[in-house]
Amino acid sequence: MIYFDNAATSFPKAPGVAESISKFILNDSVNSGRSSYPASQRTARLLFDTRDKLAELLNIEDSSGIIFTANATESLNTVIFGTLNSGDFVLTSKMEHNSVMRPLRYLESINTIKLLQFNSKKDYSFDLEDYKQKLKMNPKLVIVTACSNVTGAIYPFYEMAKLAKQNGALFCLDASQYIGMDEIDVENSEIDFLCFSGHKGLLGPMGTGAFYIREGLDIRSFRYGGTGSKSDKEFQPDFLPDKFESGTMNLTGISGLNAALDFIQKTKIKNIRNKKKTLLNFLINELKKIKNIELYSPLDIEHQIGVLSFIPKNLNISNLTRILDKKDIAVRMGLHCAPSAHKIIGSFSKGGTIRISPGFFTTENEVEELIKVLRNNT
Repeated sequence: MIYFDNAATSFPKAPGVAESISKFILNDSVNSGRSSYPASQRTARLLFDTRDKLAELLNIEDSSGIIFTANATESLNTVIFGTLNSGDFVLTSKMEHNSVMRPLRYLESINTIKLLQFNSKKDYSFDLEDYKQKLKMNPKLVIVTACSNVTGAIYPFYEMAKLAKQNGALFCLDASQYIGMDEIDVENSEIDFLCFSGHKGLLGPMGTGAFYIREGLDIRSFRYGGTGSKSDKEFQPDFLPDKFESGTMNLTGISGLNAALDFIQKTKIKNIRNKKKTLLNFLINELKKIKNIELYSPLDIEHQIGVLSFIPKNLNISNLTRILDKKDIAVRMGLHCAPSAHKIIGSFSKGGTIRISPGFFTTENEVEELIKVLRNNT
């Protein structure tokens, strides 16, 4: 398989991930830190070590503010439902994934919140002037994606977080498509919450994710139960990370994520980004040569994370995707769980786009094979 669906999940995983998972299952597949025997203590160290590696990656001083979840969706739901109260205003963009929009639309439908959305521009950037105007309506929470999972456009989230803070709003960044692709400095920013998955740019297994909560912020948890701490009390611990980490963790997945973080740490984010930019530049230049391909993404690699959407002019996206499927070339066709984004860029009425998202392990030969098939069939 030639794989161009890394925006959905990375493939292949980082070297060492499968081995780490296998080793864990065979040797240490027990609950973490809730007993005194050595295997349980080793799993506790695994949790702390993975948390510390994520903190180092994101420049977070206190790793206890990183909470493990099953995925970015759970992270976003925890922040949204834990933060908002009746009558609150929420500000978001029109380029968000349904993991943001569906919980917000639900709260809006039961008259809990009032939802505001700022505009995007035709060049795929955010309209910051409209954003500033909407901030004057005093939202409690601003929640935006770091980059689009449809177009790949990177947004100025540091500036947006600063503006939100100046207007008294909390700022939540959906970094699902961004983390592992480029550096994120949480400590020296105004980001209050950071939500992400472990199976995309972090090159880890599915079923892993986390969110960061800035020190001093207090939000509700919607999950209560055993944590192995304060077991003499029938009330949930109020300290981090235990407040949000009830029940048995996905330690098998976290063991794989730990190995993926080792690979990223060794390879270095800047080298990952530079390799991706080189490949992306080659891919964009080749796609531009195909006259029947219409691109729906920014083509400046400095403002592009590595997700390209296109529509063939001479056939529908389903037919072309079937051709690619038969060639064992994996892409993603449709609305990509972001219908509003497709309405903004003008592809909704066409059923969406075909999305190409190369990964760190994609080669130029694979890009050439994709281009050859597109050139011969459009």
